[in-house]
Amino acid sequence: MKRLLLLCVLLVFAFPVFAQTICRVQDQRPLQLMSKEINRSMKTFKKQNPPIYYVAYNFDDLDVYGIDVEEKGVTNHTKRHDAMLQVQVRAGSLQMDNTRTLKTGNTYRSLEIADMPAIGEDGKAFSAAVWRLTEQAAEDAQQDFNRVRADSQTGAKRLDDSPDFVFPPKEIFCQESPSLTFDMEQIKELLLKVSNLTRGKPFVLGSSFSFEVQSGSRYFADSIGTQLKTPVRLARLSYSLWGKTADGAWADRSQNYDVLTQEQLPDEAKLTADIKQSLQELEALLNAPEADPVAVPVLLKNKAMAVFVHEVLGHRVEGHRQKEDSFGKTFTDKVGQEVTSPLLSIVDDATLAEFNGQPLRGFYLYDDEGVKARPVTLVENGILKGFLMSSSPIKGFSVSNGHGRGDMGKRPVARMGNTRVIASKTVSYEALEQQFLEEIKRQQKPYGFIIEDLSGGFTMTDTSYPQTFKLTPTLVYRVYPDGRREVVRGADIVGTPLAAFHEVMAVADDYDVFNGSCGAESGWVPVSSIAPSVLLRRLEIEKTGKSNTKPPLLPPPFGEGK
Repeated sequence: MKRLLLLCVLLVFAFPVFAQTICRVQDQRPLQLMSKEINRSMKTFKKQNPPIYYVAYNFDDLDVYGIDVEEKGVTNHTKRHDAMLQVQVRAGSLQMDNTRTLKTGNTYRSLEIADMPAIGEDGKAFSAAVWRLTEQAAEDAQQDFNRVRADSQTGAKRLDDSPDFVFPPKEIFCQESPSLTFDMEQIKELLLKVSNLTRGKPFVLGSSFSFEVQSGSRYFADSIGTQLKTPVRLARLSYSLWGKTADGAWADRSQNYDVLTQEQLPDEAKLTADIKQSLQELEALLNAPEADPVAVPVLLKNKAMAVFVHEVLGHRVEGHRQKEDSFGKTFTDKVGQEVTSPLLSIVDDATLAEFNGQPLRGFYLYDDEGVKARPVTLVENGILKGFLMSSSPIKGFSVSNGHGRGDMGKRPVARMGNTRVIASKTVSYEALEQQFLEEIKRQQKPYGFIIEDLSGGFTMTDTSYPQTFKLTPTLVYRVYPDGRREVVRGADIVGTPLAAFHEVMAVADDYDVFNGSCGAESGWVPVSSIAPSVLLRRLEIEKTGKSNTKPPLLPPPFGEGK
């Protein structure tokens, strides 16, 4: 699979701050049973041809509940218990194993996963399920390794012949906290009530209002002897509104509220005010003029800048990509060189649970390979310092720094966590906006753009394609030299990473958080990015693609009346 589209969008949950309680690893039945099966199986696996040299289990034991409302009607009411096991198996050796990317395409086979039975008093059903899944995973790994071995004998020598794996250090850790509790009936009534705000708004073609919770524990055990239990506490209330212009362009506005308790939820007055504001913005977007392709000064507001950094730089500093011959290697050989404006430093710190009282979705204690999270400096005053590392070494970086991450059923690779932009020199946002207007005049441009919000986008990283990015703003203002502004639509940000980051002229002191989910070859993982507003000397804008279908002939039934 080529690294063509690495897509990141806002999704459903955010990590809270955890309070540790007494928790002894030796008392945790899932860890006991998984470790016992690993020890039993490795006695046989290591003698096979090819040998199985490493096994790891990820087990999620979660309560999941939520509610979805559309146009004053409940469309989904979820309440279930998820008990899911994933098996990671490595065949061959540290130097070359079944996970290596083939010359003709990658070997990112989905990992074996299964719903697990209750442990019960004797644990026999659980252990049997672990055994069955492990047997299948071992067979898959050996088949994949045989393909890798044949590929290595016929293919050209790799530019970076680092080992495919490095053993993570042994860790023993146990933490838990009480389950999250919410009054779901009260929340349902609130969502039903505010969903009625779309009534009498025929420009709204669809809407959704939801509240979702995941609460439980994540377990990890491997053949090194690592045993981990960490809590999962995720909750979010959200809404989304969308419509379509006469010429086929979609527009939407949305909002998310990450919470830990019932008291942190927005009250009816706050939620109503926010939805009304979003409705006004949506109507303005649907009636707004289209933006023209231009290269002009751009002010990226804080949350938009957070997405910008994640997309444009983040994927290119994920360590495992640097040794793949098909990767564009924008930053691979630039450690010690300037890759951004010297105003910027960038650190990925998954150990941050919150920022200014906001829960960070990218927070975790241990990654999905059992490695402890830690802060990693990527860029310091514009100079590239390093990469996000999983347990797949590259030249100059021989160990993991706790960024091996993957969705259930996907093999972990190096991924972002909490990516934080730190400026060495800042001004107030008001001063930044004034400097923005002055730069428009200095360049003798008719206008510039303030980008309020970005929904995400994609970045091209494969050598078969241009090393470019394309991001989709959801709320953009065209701003004239005298300060007048108007909403515009159909404006995508495009460019190349090295050029774009050197266009940063000035930075504000108004740091804010983007919480979302990012999709790549290891699936969807929760991420956060923290950034201030920035002024870019020049950024290219191009038109957004449109749908070929026109809006409905009839307005929606909920759009009629009041």
